Amino acid sequence: MLTFEKVLEIFEDYLAQDMELEVYKSRYGYVCVSFNSSPPDTPYCEGDVCRTPEELFDHLLTEYESFALIQLTRGRREETEADREQVRHLCQRYLNRREEEMK
Repeated sequence: MLTFEKVLEIFEDYLAQDMELEVYKSRYGYVCVSFNSSPPDTPYCEGDVCRTPEELFDHLLTEYESFALIQLTRGRREETEADREQVRHLCQRYLNRREEEMK
């Protein structure tokens, strides 16, 4: 069975790398907060409430896709189909781990 704790465990390596994303437990589920600015810009953040483990998994997978594309392109060039294919391959390991947890 997929739990919030298992989802956080699945994405533990990604969450340690992404310095713009934080995940917090709340009374409504888990809140994913993205911090989207660097000094000297004014701090800006936005958050999404994930009420189920599945919502949290889907949200983190989407965030990881964006993060991985930026890592591949270093934010300096347009992404290519090869980049997107590589990210799909990287995402598959998270999907596989979720599948294992669902058994």
